[in-house]
This record gives sequence, structure tokens and C-alpha cells, in this order.
Amino acid sequence: MPWTSHATACDRREFIRVAGLGTAGLVGGGLRPSHAAGIDPSAYATMEFDVSYRTRIHTLPSNARDLHIWMPLPSSDHAQTISNLNIEGPQPHEITTERVFGSRMLHIAVTRGLADAAPFDVEARYHVTRRRVGARRDTLSADDARKFLTLTPTVRMTAEIEQFAERIVGRASDPYEIGRRVSEGIQDLLFYDKTIPGCGTGDTAWIMKHRRGKCDDYHSLYMAIMVSRGVPIRWHQGFPLPLPEPGVSVAGQLEGDCTGAHCWVSFYAADRGWVPVDVSEADKANDAGTAGSFFFGNLSPNRFQVSVGRAVRLTPEQGGDPLTSFAYAYAESDGIPLVYTANYENIIQYAITNVEMS
Repeated sequence: MPWTSHATACDRREFIRVAGLGTAGLVGGGLRPSHAAGIDPSAYATMEFDVSYRTRIHTLPSNARDLHIWMPLPSSDHAQTISNLNIEGPQPHEITTERVFGSRMLHIAVTRGLADAAPFDVEARYHVTRRRVGARRDTLSADDARKFLTLTPTVRMTAEIEQFAERIVGRASDPYEIGRRVSEGIQDLLFYDKTIPGCGTGDTAWIMKHRRGKCDDYHSLYMAIMVSRGVPIRWHQGFPLPLPEPGVSVAGQLEGDCTGAHCWVSFYAADRGWVPVDVSEADKANDAGTAGSFFFGNLSPNRFQVSVGRAVRLTPEQGGDPLTSFAYAYAESDGIPLVYTANYENIIQYAITNVEMS
């Protein structure tokens, strides 16, 4: 199959944008997504917001012997500060840490009184101060590098992807230049489409076939190619927030399944440290006529991170398969995953309390 030319890709994007396909509509009530026309994401320096992350257990299987719930808990780092953490629920809980990437999580185990346990809620409330960030200088040991050079069953290279990678990377050997070329190449190849079934496959073979997807798809392809070129890459899982109009106090609720989450990545270059990249936001910004180049090497503060990594094994380890990523609380009974919406659901609400501009 011949590669789509740059001009053809742009024409296709323009058609989709004008037709109103493949991108989310603008949010009302003084809220604007970061890719809306006329919005400069680099003008936002800091955002503060309160988060309520609630998991509601509706029902359990009639013969259930135990129940386990794992909920991601955000950590403070150079990009965000988490404060005022408060956890409420009728069941005892513990805070554990994922063994590979160090993500925190809330774990609840119920082994007695299951017949009378449901329905019940567990809620984590916290305050987030999120900052606009760029590249962060850091050292990376050989042991740590290995865990950021690992692919997964769905994030993988194929012959078609290798051909594409050779075409866009060329003779580049500097990690920063490779990262830039891969970001631009993926934006030319794909268009953002929230209407695809499911929550974004994150399956690189599927992505190459269909040439469309969501943030998970963009960054899975980006991750596969960067790792194939020996560049360590870190997967960041979190949630998006809209950018508020200056002086507007806003609140809202995010979708409780994976359609409401957001992901981005960062890659490591020895002379720059960890370089953040949001390929899907860059593509949406370019489609809207704004500066998508900002999202290569920078992140706007209208987001927060709850975990790192893909193919996640929880602590204690779940009975089901590794999670593709860990944005939403996961529940299982007797080692078998519960059915989302039928057995449980996630309700994630936010209230933006402060915005500081550059």
C-alpha cells in the first residue's frame, strides 16, 4: 500500500474537520479544549483543581467469595503536586505501589459479608496543582532504561510499521530529532477519531491498517517506533481537563470508562533528559489552526497523571490479564474481572479552583 502524501493527509484532515467528524465538540460553560481555535496552551502556567474519584460497586455475582478493587492514586512530581488526599468508604483499604514503575494505588479486599456488601462507594478526594512543563534534565541508569525499552503484545513493531519508521526517521540518530520526526510522521499518517468503537485499541497493527485513532493509538505507535530505535520512552496515563476562560470557575464530570481518560509520553535524550510529547493533542491543535508544535517538548497544565506504564500488574496482583494501562479503577471477584456498568462504575468529577497565566 503506498504511503499517503503530506498534501493528501492534510486534505483528508481538512475534510474531517469541516465535516465535524473525528474530534470532540467544544465544551460549553466557559470551557475550551486546548486545541480550540485561538487558544494558546503555552499561555497557561498553572491550574489547580479538586478531584473526586469514586468507584461504585452495584452488584456482585451471587456466588462470589471475594472482591478486590484497585484505584489509581496520583503522586506528586515535577509536573504536579497532590495534596489533601482523603479516602472514604465502608471497607478497609491499603495504599500499595506498582512494582515496575512505582505508581500508587488504593486496594480494597472484601472477603466477609459479601452478601450484604453491595452496593457501596469508595471515594478518593484530592487537590491537584498542575504546572506547564517542558523537558526535564535527569540521568537514567541502565537498569531503569531497560524497563522503558520494553514493548507489549499490542504495542509492537510489524513489517509495515518498520517500513513507515524507516521512511520518516531516515538517517537521524539523535533521540530528540528522532522523536520530532516520529511525532510529525504520525500526525501526517493518522487522524484523530473519537467515533471508533471501543476506547482506542492501542494495537499498533490495527492502527497502521485503519490510519485513525485516539490518544492511546497515537502514543502506542509512537512508543513502538521510539523503542525500535533504542530510545527509552515512558507512558503517562491520566485525565484531560478543558482550559477555562480567564476568571471563570468551572466544574464537570469525566467519562467513567476509558473514553474519558488521556495519555501522553516522554522520551529520554541524554543531553535533554525526559522530553514530554502529546502527539494527539498536537494533531488536534494543528487541525484547529493553532500551534501543535507546542506539544512536542511541552505539556499544558489542563491534565493530571494517575499512573505510569502499560501492561500493568497491580499490587497485590490481579487474577485477570495485565491492564493495558491504569487510568480507571479495576474490580474483580474470585480472580475474574467484574463487568463495567453492570457490576461497577467510576465517577470522576473535578472543580477548577485557580488558573495562572504566563
